[in-house]
Amino acid sequence: MLLIGDISILYASVWIALIARHFAVPSLESAGVHLVSFSFLFPVWFIVYFIAGLYGRYTLLFRKELPNVIFAAQAANILLAALFFFLIPFFEITPKTVLVIYLGVSTILLFLWRVHVFPHLFVRREMGAVLIGTGAELTELAEEINRDPLYPLEFRAIIHPELSSNEETQKTLRLLVESGEVQTIVADMSNHAIDPILQFIYDFTFVQHSAEFVDVRRLYQEIFERVPLSLIDDRWLLRYVSLDGHTVYAAAKRTFDVVAALALGVVSLLLYPFIMLAIRLDTPGPIFYTTHRIGRGGRPFTFVKFRSMTGTDNGNEALETKHTVTRVGSFLRRTRLDELPQLWSVLKGDMSFVGPRPELPALVTTYRKSIPHYNLRHLVKPGLSGWAQIQHENHSHHTVNTEATAEKLAYDLYYIKERSFWLDTYIAALTLKTILMRKGS
Repeated sequence: MLLIGDISILYASVWIALIARHFAVPSLESAGVHLVSFSFLFPVWFIVYFIAGLYGRYTLLFRKELPNVIFAAQAANILLAALFFFLIPFFEITPKTVLVIYLGVSTILLFLWRVHVFPHLFVRREMGAVLIGTGAELTELAEEINRDPLYPLEFRAIIHPELSSNEETQKTLRLLVESGEVQTIVADMSNHAIDPILQFIYDFTFVQHSAEFVDVRRLYQEIFERVPLSLIDDRWLLRYVSLDGHTVYAAAKRTFDVVAALALGVVSLLLYPFIMLAIRLDTPGPIFYTTHRIGRGGRPFTFVKFRSMTGTDNGNEALETKHTVTRVGSFLRRTRLDELPQLWSVLKGDMSFVGPRPELPALVTTYRKSIPHYNLRHLVKPGLSGWAQIQHENHSHHTVNTEATAEKLAYDLYYIKERSFWLDTYIAALTLKTILMRKGS
């Protein structure tokens, strides 16, 4: 079914690209030449799709990885097409502009088909699974997957390795797989209680091919879009929090921050007189709220917003003082106009458009003591918006709430691990949606 849909999209994309190129329906002769010429390429392209993993058993399960996979495969295919059309004189066309348009059209259609259409065509359970591990987050994962029939995976057994011997665990796994009840083993690799049976799992999955193997952390992150804090260990930290490999991304992101902050900052100056007048007429006090926040590397920086609350807070009162939101402040917060001065923090390099939300020094000091790995959120620049701000609903609003902040940290670490052009663009789009719908404050 996936293959049929992909083939249809590839041919339809050629037709749409020709229409977009000439702003008219192409002639039968032109359409025929292009469709026949592209048909020679399509088998090669499907090999690329196969290599990229777009026809694997877990295509449906790891849907959030699809945008990056699809775009990478499409980029490789367009490169092959360019070499194909421009180096082989057999073909009558050299569709430069059509190829560019085709890349955009086909990528969008493939994404919509695979992420938003195909998963809802069939409601079924294809793969039985066994979960090996212990903890509240693993229980939460099993309950979530078993509750939603759109996931093609179903947990039919949970094994707690601490409660049984290695021989019993191996025997149970063998019975589950050989009976056909289970085709997938999901294990917590950070749980050292399973170390003695790792060789057995390896032989069973990679040597005998009797079952598939999935790391529970990868599955948890895919389902909940956050990092399971209880499963973080030294191996995870060394593998995922390194900033190496993001050099090009970081340079491009900084370039975008500077250009966008400068453009938006200049335009926003037109709104400053009206906002300043409204604040002055509403309640007595300063126009701007100035304090310190903790940025990249744990270094403090000056944080400026339009004042939206009564009183001021120098950064240490968050643990004990309560202020109320003003009438004008409520409007400024809903529309995010109170954050316009932060564009200059982005321009200076203290912040970025997307990243973990910067926190007050007093709260950072408190959370460092009570939440493991809290400092990891300072590996990247803080942002005007971020994954946690969009996905996490239980905000502490600058008061001490260790449980809510630990959950927020899980989303921040997910962003640090998965940060990319695609994720930044997605967060920006969700932020715009939030502003237009006037959600949050």
